[in-house]
Amino acid sequence: MYEEGRQILKEYYHVLGIKRDKSRKQEQVKARAAMMTAMRQNDLTTTSIAKLFDSDHSTVVHHTRKHEANMATWPGYEKNYIAAVRLCGETLKYKAWQSKLHSVKASIARLQSMQRKLEETIQSKQYG
Repeated sequence: MYEEGRQILKEYYHVLGIKRDKSRKQEQVKARAAMMTAMRQNDLTTTSIAKLFDSDHSTVVHHTRKHEANMATWPGYEKNYIAAVRLCGETLKYKAWQSKLHSVKASIARLQSMQRKLEETIQSKQYG
């Protein structure tokens, strides 16, 4: 998930139209807080999120706890949060499709193997 997370962050900052940095400027903190919350709500661990942001897990915990207050009082936070949720959701949907495709391919391979064995059995019974 680390690579997917990095891609999400790259796209997220592109959508927001800002260059990602580790400063404490309001636009940077707001962007980090919104994305950390969206990632956490999509079941990523605080440790994995912190690693993506080169941060500490307690920072992720702090931002997720402040989410409701941020939504109500911090101008622009909601817009960032909506963008973050959409990007996380699209990525997870894509991963689910990949997983389903892998499962279908495995089922097809299993069925083809079963078909070959049955054909061999039938063939051996006809001439044996």
